[in-house]
Amino acid sequence: MVLATRSRSIPRLPRRAIFSVPAVAYPIINKSCSCGCSKFKPSISSSYLQNRSYTSTTVATGHRNVPKAIFSIRQRRRYTTEAPIDHPQDRWCTEIEERQAKLIESAKARVELYKKTIEQEMEVTDVQGQIARAKIQRELGPLAQLWDKYIGLKKSIIDLQPELDDPDPTLRDLFLTEHTDLCTELDTLLIDELPKLLLPIPSTALLPCMISLNAGVGGLESALCTEDLARMYVRFAEKKGWKIEELSKVEGSGGKGGGGIRELTLKFDHSPYASQDEEEIFGLMQWEKGVHRIQRIPVNETMGRIHTSTVAVVVLPIYPDTEESPLVDPKDVKIDVMRARGAGGQHVNRTESAVRLTHIPTGITVSMQDSRSQHQNRAWAWDILRARLSEKKHNEEVEARRASRRDQVKGADRSDKIRTYNFNQDRLTDHRFGFTITGLQNVLDGDGLEDVITMMKRDLQERRLETLLQGEEDIYY
Repeated sequence: MVLATRSRSIPRLPRRAIFSVPAVAYPIINKSCSCGCSKFKPSISSSYLQNRSYTSTTVATGHRNVPKAIFSIRQRRRYTTEAPIDHPQDRWCTEIEERQAKLIESAKARVELYKKTIEQEMEVTDVQGQIARAKIQRELGPLAQLWDKYIGLKKSIIDLQPELDDPDPTLRDLFLTEHTDLCTELDTLLIDELPKLLLPIPSTALLPCMISLNAGVGGLESALCTEDLARMYVRFAEKKGWKIEELSKVEGSGGKGGGGIRELTLKFDHSPYASQDEEEIFGLMQWEKGVHRIQRIPVNETMGRIHTSTVAVVVLPIYPDTEESPLVDPKDVKIDVMRARGAGGQHVNRTESAVRLTHIPTGITVSMQDSRSQHQNRAWAWDILRARLSEKKHNEEVEARRASRRDQVKGADRSDKIRTYNFNQDRLTDHRFGFTITGLQNVLDGDGLEDVITMMKRDLQERRLETLLQGEEDIYY
């Protein structure tokens, strides 16, 4: 190969002049759609090309030389008018997820509130606003983390669905197994983890409680019905493994079929052998307070007529009486000791076993004379006083949260009924929630009572979700 030498008469040109490429003038890109619609938006290629000139290396195509930068943009351009990609939240992956739609919607609203407080972190300058923002972040932080986990699981399931049609049977089985595991993990998150963070168990639900049954309208038949309801609650508590203590009891007047019970006060507490962290007592029994109406033919009825009787049930939570948060100060309680009233006898006339406690700040008075021991009557009277003060404290807390809660029983009239037990039709009807179930004897035996309480707790969960969606305070009853 022979190299030609440059003549000395030809001047040397600058190096940049040899390799430079003149700027190409491209036409101005029209930012409106060819069809005239208003939905067109400039894509990345149009805005990128209009604001930049190119003098870079060219790439040879079938028609003309195109700058390399433009060629790479054309290869990866995306039109803004194409169909948007579905967001993982817009598609249901499992049946349980679809059934939990309201729960997911409530969680999304709470997470948006959490993110809003994060964005407003620099805007809030007052101390009270910072305290409120910190409280929201502390309460909703775990929920936000769980929400991110939920979104990640959904995205993984959606991305894996096209692989389920893989022609290779081995790979298809592997993808199917992974898809099943992800769906199971998603369902577990929605059933177990999300409700606990979104709808936590109220602290009062874990407290022990005191339940009082009082015969109302119906005479002897009402006393017999009170005995049947007391048996139902005792059997229910036994199945739960609770500690049962009878504080006071007044027998009926007697007659055919037994005298029944006029008044009965029971205390349900945690078993010393069971875990108290997630064991609800007041949370389950609170649904029983109110007037219970019983319609049946009494055992002493000779004409076959149906009698209607009532039983008033009062349920009180028992707050812990500790040194850090004392429920009652002994200095505020006046204690009186006296002789018990009742039928004559040496014991009644000669011993001062009856005890009366008066809480001076509130005026609450408790009298106890059921036991022959003054110490036992004193202990029971203190338990009842603490229960009544606990109920007062509970009502004050509920009012502070502006929660909707039904009042305690104010009378034993038939019009104040919350539930009806109809023996002839073998049905139980709860008038607060409007449901009716059959199998009355199963409920009175204590087995079916949990099903009734579960239905009412499910209704409470739905109302709590609606309250959260509306941005209001949480309710507990």
